[in-house]
Amino acid sequence: MTDHYGLIGYPVEHSKSPIMHNQAFQLANIDADYQLFAIEPQNLVTGLSQLVHQGIKGLNVTMPFKQAVVPYMDEISDLSKRLGVVNTISIKNGRLFGDTTDGQGFWSTITGTPEHVIIIGTGGAAQAIIASAPAYSQVHVFNRMSNRFTAKADMLAPLLTEPLHDLTTITQYLSTADLIVNATSVGMQEEASLLSPDQFALTPPQAQVVDIIYKTSDTPFVAAAKQAKRKAMDGLPMLAGQGALSFATWTGVFPDQQRMLAVISKERRN
Repeated sequence: MTDHYGLIGYPVEHSKSPIMHNQAFQLANIDADYQLFAIEPQNLVTGLSQLVHQGIKGLNVTMPFKQAVVPYMDEISDLSKRLGVVNTISIKNGRLFGDTTDGQGFWSTITGTPEHVIIIGTGGAAQAIIASAPAYSQVHVFNRMSNRFTAKADMLAPLLTEPLHDLTTITQYLSTADLIVNATSVGMQEEASLLSPDQFALTPPQAQVVDIIYKTSDTPFVAAAKQAKRKAMDGLPMLAGQGALSFATWTGVFPDQQRMLAVISKERRN
């Protein structure tokens, strides 16, 4: 009997998750499939309840539900409890267990031991990355100044060893940065990169640059970093990393993360 898994969110049509999970099920000889479930925000409770009633075994959760699903979990991991977000749900005997694999999935893609890390953004993904950072990494977090800046700073304070920084002050931190991360959605539309090629050129030559979003071509952030001859990647490796961890949580089998990345990268090129 085929087990069913999937992704809930709104919208979800753009997601590459079914391609990588269905290949992983096939390679592991597991009789299962992975589907997309577009649930409008006002229908979250009924949509989730219907999926559980239909016997679904596990779900990934994307925007706008990572925080909204938390009250409906029967159990929750310590990290999810700390962050107030869930991106992976395991369902057994009608009980829902929530966890988050975003942070670990991100760090599984990073090479070396970056000691000075710059993260731009304060959302759920940014928080997961900050909370999962290695002990040897000093993390500096930046956000655009707005009327919500103080509230965001207060929210992040338990995760940080220093105050939240105004994005306009970032240049003075670039000369020692080993890793620079755009953990915002800026670049999904036609916005300019949050950092210019000239700013990326101030970083050490070996600095790594990551944009957690992905498009059919380079994001503006990645393009600007490459223009400055810096090693840069978008969010597809993180997608494969968190997906591999979700897969292992559900099945007890850890899939080949590089093959998951390869299949979604190939799909993007087509």
